[in-house]
Formats: sequence, C-alpha cells, structure tokens
Amino acid sequence: MTEGEAETKRQKAINFLDRIGGDADKFRAMDAAEYAESKGAELLNPAQRKTTMTKAELDGLVDEIADGLEEALYPSLTREELVHNVKELANLASGEEAETEEEEEEE
Repeated sequence: MTEGEAETKRQKAINFLDRIGGDADKFRAMDAAEYAESKGAELLNPAQRKTTMTKAELDGLVDEIADGLEEALYPSLTREELVHNVKELANLASGEEAETEEEEEEE
C-alpha cells in the first residue's frame, strides 16, 4: 500500500476506535509506515518507481514485445516453451527484467 493509503487507513482505525471506546492512542502514536507494518502490509515508495519513458525507450520496448510475441506464437514450440515465453513477455511488459539463464536453470 502507498503511504497515503496507510495514513487513510490509520485515521479510519483511530476514528473507529474512538467511536466504540477502544484504545486509539496506539494508532495515534504511529506514523503511516508503522501502521502499515503493524498490519503486515508493505509500504510502497512510489518515488522509486520510474513512471516515464522516452520515445526511444518505448519504441524499443514495443519492438521487443512484438518480436517476443512472434517468437512465442511460433507453432512448433512445446507448451513449456510457450508458457516460458509468455511469462517473459509479461515480465517485460510490466517493467521487470527478463530472467537470466542462470535464474531459469535454478527454477
């Protein structure tokens, strides 16, 4: 969850506990990150995510995905090879780096 979402949930928890007469002070003493951690949630840092691409980066990604689709849909592939290629394309489209051959062999 984002810091804003965690803060909103923290405030809702405080309001709820105040309404029912519960101990809201424990949540008042927390910041958003501490609240998220107490609920077992990971606080995302959107500042670390890259949200923009240059036209050249986007064109390169589109070309890479198109090449991968062509290869993934090649009729002589086994089911395992097809599934592997589709997973690689999904990772690529989501911005994750493709697995190296060493990582693939470990799986």
